[in-house]
Amino acid sequence: MKRVFAALLVLLMASAFVFAQAGAEATSTSGSNEIAWPKVMTFGTAGTGGAYYSNGVAMGTLFEKYLPTKVTVEITGGAIENVVLMSQGELDIAMTNEHLGYFANHQMSPYENLTNPQFCVLSAGLTPGVIQFVVGGNSPIKTPADLKGKVVAVGTQGNGSLSTIKAVLGFYGITFDDFTPSYLNYTEGCQGILDGTVDCCIVPAWAPAAAVTQLAASGKAYKIIDVDLREEFVAQNPFYITWDIEPNVYQNQDYTVKTLATANVIIVRKDLSEDIVYELTKCLWEHIEEVYTAVPGLRYSLKLENALNTTCEIHPGAMKYYREIGLVK
Repeated sequence: MKRVFAALLVLLMASAFVFAQAGAEATSTSGSNEIAWPKVMTFGTAGTGGAYYSNGVAMGTLFEKYLPTKVTVEITGGAIENVVLMSQGELDIAMTNEHLGYFANHQMSPYENLTNPQFCVLSAGLTPGVIQFVVGGNSPIKTPADLKGKVVAVGTQGNGSLSTIKAVLGFYGITFDDFTPSYLNYTEGCQGILDGTVDCCIVPAWAPAAAVTQLAASGKAYKIIDVDLREEFVAQNPFYITWDIEPNVYQNQDYTVKTLATANVIIVRKDLSEDIVYELTKCLWEHIEEVYTAVPGLRYSLKLENALNTTCEIHPGAMKYYREIGLVK
């Protein structure tokens, strides 16, 4: 009987220990410093059908697996809204466009009223949004400058890529008043090229993009035109990058497309502790193969050599890791 009582006592003590640990704030040790992890961290993405969401799920799963915190992947309005939500303290981790980060830090449209942006970069190098000007096979459109007087599908009203499209076309002296904008989604815009109701569909998305893949599979002639003067554009807009779409990314595309892309970055709340962001950064890069397995396209852009390619401030915790591994001195 005494043995049974002793065994029960041990079990009760063990259970009490487990419940006490579960109720306490999660902690971790980094060197000699104890880290007070939040019980839950929020990761802002976009709609469920986009790259941001799949990227967020992959990274959120990774952080939750190796770090003592729960990560909730939040569906948001995307790149533009993520900067605002983070500055309001509603997100801990998120993704946004590099150029939107720049605009927020300089109070440029659409952030004229965001007086105190509260975000830093954990890493650059997320899958870029490749700007694809898609036209019919017999189209006279050769460069973006030829879009004057045409019907151009630019995506749905309010989508985050409209600022990108306006910036690129503005470089050529073109505004939305110079053509007829059609606010179709990318699939509908590419279908409009097939139907002859649209002269050009601008698709700022990773290549291959589903809408262009579908158009290419139709068997009808199409082209993706080059963006000329792109080096000059990037020199004036360093938050964009040049990008080549290699041959055969799409069916019947046996040529290289020279275009531009929006760089994308992982951002974190500015007031997150250096220790927490250090551990997030270390976790990401030490287990990056698991992210690549979940989202294969990230293998081509989310690489250590691209991590610091940003015009925005890098969080001190992330910079501590990059110095530690010798990426910066």
